[in-house]
Amino acid sequence: RGAAKAKRRHCAVCTTRNIRCSRICEFADYFPYELLREYESANDLFGTPNILKMMRLAPTEQKSVLASSILIEGIAWTCDPVRGGFGMLQRLVWEVQVHEAYLNELKEKIKDKKRKR
Repeated sequence: RGAAKAKRRHCAVCTTRNIRCSRICEFADYFPYELLREYESANDLFGTPNILKMMRLAPTEQKSVLASSILIEGIAWTCDPVRGGFGMLQRLVWEVQVHEAYLNELKEKIKDKKRKR
């Protein structure tokens, strides 16, 4: 019971709105205080009223995925203000291609070593 009585921090939504976070806050599970920086990025992009509206309209089973998507989009636009999530995706695709090229190069070297034996 001691752990249950431990003081809980305000969730990121309530902190941003500067209101008291109740024990039954509907957003605490999706936007905990530890994700405040990510939430602030999402808030800059979407605005808290739009985030709350999206979360309230989403089916319960989809809220976790939606919250993650909102936070990731906020981070993406903070990191790349021109291309946002698309820029993040392009960068990841490029990294995969670079690693695949390196892997193919290593495979060729291994084949050459085996042939020389």
